[in-house]
Amino acid sequence: MLYSVEEIDKEHELYEPTVAMRRVDLYPVGRVTRSYIQDELEDESTLLVAVKNRKLLGCCRLTLLGETMKVSHMVVGEGYRLTGVGSSLMRKIFKLSKQMGAKKIQLESIPEAVPFFERFGFVVVGEQKILDLLDLPALDMEREL
Repeated sequence: MLYSVEEIDKEHELYEPTVAMRRVDLYPVGRVTRSYIQDELEDESTLLVAVKNRKLLGCCRLTLLGETMKVSHMVVGEGYRLTGVGSSLMRKIFKLSKQMGAKKIQLESIPEAVPFFERFGFVVVGEQKILDLLDLPALDMEREL
């Protein structure tokens, strides 16, 4: 499968599809509002998309906070999981994080995705928590660069 991983902004034709993917595919419980996805960090964040023939396969958001890159809203479309799309997004996350001067990467993961992130050197930090709005379990993870 040939696809690319690119940075986009809010003016890009794939921006609205990323909002929809992050809202529906990432949080299928149906309680997530647009404002939850497009929070106060959206404008200062970098959006990455994996695309093939202008079709959105996956996406994530990167926000540099001091020397820490926060990865959020990472999702791969259901039909493209286990095809390398998530791994390609992770490689681009590492590259951009280093270029932007980050020393550490942090993210929240659902328990089922922890093994994926562990393959890239992330470790669980702290105890499992419940995301209030979503009533879903999550774990904080981080990795030094």
